[in-house]
Amino acid sequence: MTTTFCAVAAPIAMIFRVNDDLVSQALEGLTASELWHRPTDKNNPMLWLAGHVADTRGALLRILGEPFDATWGELFGRGSVLQEPARHPSVDEIKRVTADINCKLYAKLEALDDECLAQPAKGFDLPHAKTIADQLAFFALHDAYHVGQMGFVRKALGYPGLAG
Repeated sequence: MTTTFCAVAAPIAMIFRVNDDLVSQALEGLTASELWHRPTDKNNPMLWLAGHVADTRGALLRILGEPFDATWGELFGRGSVLQEPARHPSVDEIKRVTADINCKLYAKLEALDDECLAQPAKGFDLPHAKTIADQLAFFALHDAYHVGQMGFVRKALGYPGLAG
């Protein structure tokens, strides 16, 4: 397969790669209890955020035609009720699945062309997303939003910020 890395997909892939580094940094050195810390009862813990980012990247893979199922069910879905820690995969499992997703996702992003990106959006009804390109942009924004939350939780734990 020839990679094209078209002008639309390349900066979106860059956003995902920057977020990869920030997620890795956010999880670095956290204890099991810190992975489940919630600054308030309205926040999600770090482990849930990492799982949710992986889960939604898996959904993006499916939009791009790559079947993927992390076998987590709805544990990390939007609006899901937080379960007991023992019902969730470990942080190492989330990292392993995320690495698998990323290998496939970056290969898909590199192979996209303008024709594919101009196709109508599919799979999810997302705000303002009319095309596959729009969906990619939305998922990059979504990813960055949750990375920001991870930075907030990490600072609430007393660690330095992720960027800046």
